[in-house]
Amino acid sequence: MKTVTDARIVAFAPALVAVSQVSTSIYLPASPALVTVFNTSTTMVQLTFTVYLIGAAFSQLIAGPLSDRFGRRPVLLGGLVLYVLASIAAAAATSIEALIVARVFQATGAMTGPVVGRAMIRDRFDRSRSAKALANVSLALAVSPALAPLLGAFVFEAAGWRANFVLVAAFGLLMLVLAFGLLGETNQQRQIGAGPADLAGNYLKLLRSRAFLFYALPAALLFGTMFTFLSEGPHVLITMMGMSPTAFATYAALVACGFAVGSFASSRLTVRLGIDRMIALGLIAAATGAAALVVVASTGATSIVGLVAPMTVIVFGLGLVFPNGMAGAISVHPEFAGTSSAMVGFLQMVFSALGTVAPELFADGTELPMVLTVAGGVVLAGASFALKPGGLHAGPGQAPVGVRTAE
Repeated sequence: MKTVTDARIVAFAPALVAVSQVSTSIYLPASPALVTVFNTSTTMVQLTFTVYLIGAAFSQLIAGPLSDRFGRRPVLLGGLVLYVLASIAAAAATSIEALIVARVFQATGAMTGPVVGRAMIRDRFDRSRSAKALANVSLALAVSPALAPLLGAFVFEAAGWRANFVLVAAFGLLMLVLAFGLLGETNQQRQIGAGPADLAGNYLKLLRSRAFLFYALPAALLFGTMFTFLSEGPHVLITMMGMSPTAFATYAALVACGFAVGSFASSRLTVRLGIDRMIALGLIAAATGAAALVVVASTGATSIVGLVAPMTVIVFGLGLVFPNGMAGAISVHPEFAGTSSAMVGFLQMVFSALGTVAPELFADGTELPMVLTVAGGVVLAGASFALKPGGLHAGPGQAPVGVRTAE
């Protein structure tokens, strides 16, 4: 049996997240050209993005239990094989329908990486050390979406739209070879003999657990607020305020830097302060940014800086909350950490999708729908603190009542 070191897990997990995140948006700069290439509509091209998000959400619910039942390594390797084949199929697509189908399978394979990577971290580390390692994952989560469109634009201009999918296929193949050669099995509590009903029942246990929801909901809700800004920001800042697309990309990168800084702070402070206190600090930061955002929008003093600066503070809070909330959530039931990781990822995608839809439902030609959606997500994340079970301890490096640590 192959051995696996903690250092390898810490190094691989962010790279596995980058695979899924880069694949989400690297081809978007080429999307207008796809309308002409396939002689189709903008709606059909946008569907290639939508189906990826849907596939990413639901595939996690399958990958997590499978990794609990059969082990992390076979599920990860199988997912990467599927990802590489689907990426090649996308590059070779001759119709928009073929590209849409390929994107569904690409998402299914890609999302095994984050699910299994987070579970492997929990297999090997206790709560606080998990949060520190997951902060590195959050850095990848912050940086890769900001860099992917820039990389995609460069590759598209140099070699055409198919080259974007060839590039991610090569990246996936590299990760497959490295994972096969360097990563061993970390799941020592496999649910041998568990059937589909047993594995599905684990999701019910999580959704009935106040401790799990206490950690999972703030992370997922705040993550959704970032997607609200990324989806609505172009309309508000470019269409309404006259900002150039290049300038928007720059400001969006600054907002992403807030997430990166918060994640870096988590990697340095969590072991000292404990994950519960870090979540509280992150929620305070997010609430401060949301309050400033609402004041700016409601007083008619909206400006580019007035929107971007508070959003940067909010996603800084997200950087404090996300790795700690993730670490806490997958520690509640470490015997099925893969399922826990999958459920947090699913909630993250669901709230991200809702965060992109809600402003459109209440669009009034102003920035208020975006602002209120962001503020509402922050309020709900704060309200989840009411779920804290009695006796849950915030101390550094110590598991709360009802939460088991790694052996």
